Amino acid sequence: MPHPHQVDLKYINNSQVLEVLYEGRKRRFSVISVHPRTLSPDIKGRTGDLAHDLNSLSISAPTQLWSITWDTAVVITKDTVVEEGLSHKPEVEVLEHSPVNEAYSSVGGLNKQIAEIRDLLEIPLTRPELFRYFGLKPPRGILLHGPPGTGKTHLARAIASSTKSAVLVINGPELSSAYHGETESKLRDVFKQARDKSPCIVVLDEVDALVPRREEGSGGEVEKRVVATLLTILDGMEDEGADNPARVVVIGTTNRPNAIDPALRRPGRFDREIEIGIPDAEARLHILNVLLAKIPHNILPTDLQALASRAHGYVGADLSAMVREAGTIAIKRWLSTSPSQSIANSSVPLTLELKDLVAAMPFVRPSAMRSLFVETPPVRYSEIGGQSTVIQKLREAVEWPLLHPEAFQRLGVKPPKGVLLYGPPGCSKTILARACACESGVNFVAVKGPELLNKFVGESERAVREIFRKARAASPSIIFFDEVDALATSRSSSNSDTSSSHEGVLTSLLNEMDGVQELVGVTVVAATNRPEAIDSALMRPGRLDRILYVGPPDREAREEILKIRMRSMTVGPEVDVRAIAELTEGCSGAEITALCQEAAILTMQDDMNAPYVPHEKFITAAKSTKRQITPAVLQKFIKWRNESDARTL
Repeated sequence: MPHPHQVDLKYINNSQVLEVLYEGRKRRFSVISVHPRTLSPDIKGRTGDLAHDLNSLSISAPTQLWSITWDTAVVITKDTVVEEGLSHKPEVEVLEHSPVNEAYSSVGGLNKQIAEIRDLLEIPLTRPELFRYFGLKPPRGILLHGPPGTGKTHLARAIASSTKSAVLVINGPELSSAYHGETESKLRDVFKQARDKSPCIVVLDEVDALVPRREEGSGGEVEKRVVATLLTILDGMEDEGADNPARVVVIGTTNRPNAIDPALRRPGRFDREIEIGIPDAEARLHILNVLLAKIPHNILPTDLQALASRAHGYVGADLSAMVREAGTIAIKRWLSTSPSQSIANSSVPLTLELKDLVAAMPFVRPSAMRSLFVETPPVRYSEIGGQSTVIQKLREAVEWPLLHPEAFQRLGVKPPKGVLLYGPPGCSKTILARACACESGVNFVAVKGPELLNKFVGESERAVREIFRKARAASPSIIFFDEVDALATSRSSSNSDTSSSHEGVLTSLLNEMDGVQELVGVTVVAATNRPEAIDSALMRPGRLDRILYVGPPDREAREEILKIRMRSMTVGPEVDVRAIAELTEGCSGAEITALCQEAAILTMQDDMNAPYVPHEKFITAAKSTKRQITPAVLQKFIKWRNESDARTL
């Protein structure tokens, strides 16, 4: 605490604010309470006691914390205790410099972006005379944009701290003020400070909060003035001293680039826009290596590479959360074996294992697919009976391009864009799509047709585009359209009202699947029991390449379905699966599953404590099962298949 003669202490009142120079910086202290002696009637001549009280203030007590950033409260009590007040994030941060290797060692998977940004920053800041020699204007700004959690702010701070220039970090929301002209004044002061410290890098974090679009109806007058101020500042930097211009470069970060005013997104302001996208498998491996560098673990590089290849759609923040969750699992496991021992004395080492990371993956959803992610129960192909042919076709369409991309490239073959599963209801079309996503390990997006439809013009089409945009960003992924006939109704339908209302959605779907922008890394799987209602443009090569019929199971397939279903049941030793399969002629897979359910319920009706489900209950349930797949229904699919084959020929 400074000496009393440095502060005017004629009057000491509660809530009085004292501003003093402490450790080379101005500090603001607020008096919350005053020692009783300073309020005694005979205060005359007691100034020495007051000085003694202030001098006795201590910040070295073991139970106290002293971390001053901005406003810190001083409590003058009977025991003369100094307490730390509330602090907020500073409007402008000044980063300390770090060696290049140290600054970038904490950034994983962004080597390409780092190299590009360093090329843009280092020459203008370190050798500006080269640009003046050619009469060129150096770049003024870089905009880093991409989904949340991909490392934009982390990269901007790492690059800024690694340069030999001064660095100012502006936190956009903290700089905003409701008072007239205050935000603009703060912004001008920051850039004046940057010019004085030239060469300097100014990092505008969350720049969309500071300079939103100035379109009519969005934002207020304050936001418009702030945008105009920043535009003026960026343009004015070029005119200040032609011989020795200010060497200031602005780095902006945002996950909403379209929310920024378009006037900023042009050469001379933000000269280059660099996307910090969702990392691929190689980048995810690099990120995991960075995260595990200081963590004791025994994970082999090959196992870590396999894990990274499975983490489709995971960004850097997701992988960090996954490692943290895995660390918690490892700590719990170690505590269960060594509850009272220290780490040094324990015979069981506390290390992170591969099974911890695998167990932590389900707890962290991929950010790239969070708004579209559908939690699906793990379904394997082995749990689906009687559809071996369809399963093989799905493997070829989805898994082969992922597991053997070099073979497709070597032979010049493009992977299928889409698969249509059609057939009677209850024949495992939806569960096949779920098993396909589960077995391949890619992101699975289930689209419910009615949720896409909107009464406002253009909203349904926008929803389709948004789904495909996110699926591309998080590729490889599967988009599953269940009951696709509700969205892709034929445009030659007799019902003109329905056709016109769905035509925009269908057009957007056709353009996204095979339009000007190529669909890469995304497979579309559609299911329907009304293939005749789907527009023919959707079922051509390049869109829904493979059209697979998923029909009712034959006798062998029904036996397989019954055996799979009975694995999770307790059945009697006399149960004859072959005889039950004979009685279920014409049943779909869903009806056979319902039959097993009904047999168990009949058993419980007779005896709630029955040890197993007897054979006669299966027979009774099979005889009472209603068949929805009639010969007329099957004939309809056969007719449509013959007609489509004829059109192909």
